Amino acid sequence: MIENTGLKRPLATPAVRFTRFVKRLVERETLGSNTPGLRWHLDFPDSQRSPWILPGGWVVQGWLVLPESLADWVGKVEIVARWGKTFELCHPLSIRRPDVIEAIFGTETAEHPQVQCGFRFTVPHFVDQFSLFIRLGDDQSLLTLVEMSHDHIDKASPPTIKVLEGKQGWLFLDNDTNGSVDQYRGRLRLTDEGISQWQKYLQGVTQIANSISAAHAVLVAPSKESVMGPHYHPFAEGSSGPIQQLLALPEARNIVYPQAHLAQLGDGAFIRTDTHWTQQGAMVATKALAVAMSLDPGAVDAVFAKDKYKQRKFTGDLGNKFTPERHCNIQTLSTFNFIKYRHFDNCLPNFGRLMLVVNEQALIPEICLIFGSSSSYSMMNYVCRLFKQVVFVHSAGTLDPELIKAVNPAYLVVQTNARFVVQVPGVKQSLLELIHEKCARLSKDERASVAKRRIDVEPDDVLVHKLNLIPWLV
Repeated sequence: MIENTGLKRPLATPAVRFTRFVKRLVERETLGSNTPGLRWHLDFPDSQRSPWILPGGWVVQGWLVLPESLADWVGKVEIVARWGKTFELCHPLSIRRPDVIEAIFGTETAEHPQVQCGFRFTVPHFVDQFSLFIRLGDDQSLLTLVEMSHDHIDKASPPTIKVLEGKQGWLFLDNDTNGSVDQYRGRLRLTDEGISQWQKYLQGVTQIANSISAAHAVLVAPSKESVMGPHYHPFAEGSSGPIQQLLALPEARNIVYPQAHLAQLGDGAFIRTDTHWTQQGAMVATKALAVAMSLDPGAVDAVFAKDKYKQRKFTGDLGNKFTPERHCNIQTLSTFNFIKYRHFDNCLPNFGRLMLVVNEQALIPEICLIFGSSSSYSMMNYVCRLFKQVVFVHSAGTLDPELIKAVNPAYLVVQTNARFVVQVPGVKQSLLELIHEKCARLSKDERASVAKRRIDVEPDDVLVHKLNLIPWLV
């Protein structure tokens, strides 16, 4: 049995002084039925007291003490919280709890080998329930199923801005639904199911590309944390996050992950007040992508060799979270802008956007179809100088096989961001349905904005007919 036991006297925590504890017994699963029971307790959440809620989510706090028979595992235990199928939150026993050691072993020594037996972390506010496990190496056992009471959610501290301030004014994402900080620290990981889904997805991408004889690659934009974090992030980087798990797969051979290329740019790789790479960073990623799809590196370099940049002030998606807003200076491309080369653009915000860019002077007279994310937009200044016709779909890597079959590109590119890896894309999405759903959700003002910016074509436009895009030009 795994024993969940309370201490025999009141206990002070950072939030409250406990008046009593509840004893629980939980069936052991895989740790061995003949092993003496583990002693553990969940301080928060607990049905006998109000929850501890922070701007970052529900506080999960407790402790776990190993029996003598598992002494070799001291310092190697992980507490695992799981509320989704594809990822899980893994935390070590990292908090010193001398009060627990005194109550259990009758000693106050601070040198006890298990004095660091406590854990504390948060799960997002939207979580209704999660499973809590203990993990010893490859062995794992369920401790309990935790259900959250949303009766107290109004007592939560006001949400903080989703920004983490680093060194020298560098800003990083925080409190986001993808758990960027936990990913960076190696505490948010893919489950076996998540890994399996990624394997099936990558296999599906290869099968679709092969079916039309297209050169293809999966470009994963490194997170700002992975490139700039070692220099400016307030936390240390972990070594076993989702992106490392993904890159370790045998199916990852077609993944382009230009972390090392971006690192060579130094501070010029990412925007200080934004989550995205700079235009120079986008160029470096485009070069890595082109080489991966067998374009001549020298010819690609020559296309961008005479590019010029100018400095301007920029706020960004992190800087705009502050009052007053934070700004930084960035270098923007001044000698080329893909905007003037758009042949069609439905201008939908984010998901569902469909764009056709045509450049008669491009390096290669071929079609490139991109299923990308927000990081793709800054790449367009470079990609559309490599390929004569670029069809872009904002889908974060999810594919529409009907569109692929219709366009029949020579080059198929899938682009997503590293922080999205916990959300596995698919290979059978209907872009037309996505467009209709997106349009239905737009407000009156948003519809007016889209209509004003939209770039349309005539019904008899030769190029869109040649590319078989008519069904999607709604």
